[in-house]
Amino acid sequence: MEFPRVKGRSLAGNDVVLPAELPAERTLTVIAFQQWQQRNVDLWISYAETAGIPGSPLDMSPDDDTCVVELPVLSTRWKVGRGFIDGGMASSIKVPRILARTITIYTDVRAFQRLLGIPDSSVVQACVVTRAGEVLAKVPGDPSEEGWAVIATALHSTG
Repeated sequence: MEFPRVKGRSLAGNDVVLPAELPAERTLTVIAFQQWQQRNVDLWISYAETAGIPGSPLDMSPDDDTCVVELPVLSTRWKVGRGFIDGGMASSIKVPRILARTITIYTDVRAFQRLLGIPDSSVVQACVVTRAGEVLAKVPGDPSEEGWAVIATALHSTG
């Protein structure tokens, strides 16, 4: 499975093209479609950080080949309000490491989901993605020990 090529912007203000500009060779991308899913996003990030995975591009050292980003995916129709939406998120967060790891994507949500085999917007998706776009693992919903094992194996794979 290939991660779709999309443009995004971190809440720190950096424009990126994904997956090529993911922060690490193997990045845990926690994809959310609804604001209320933030708790689930935070739980996945907590699992990763507890396992020693850098929780933000700002936490990485030069020899790190893994990292975590969160990807809120919003419909293209909201792009006109991007400054307001992203600005609102950034002003409520204020923590530089979280701003750097949060990359908003404004796109055709259904097409994005279809390319990743995601049936709908009801749950978050934890995906390990390479900069080349290969999806090494995908686990939907809340983190669990079993789900984390799948993600951890993919994060630590060497290709």
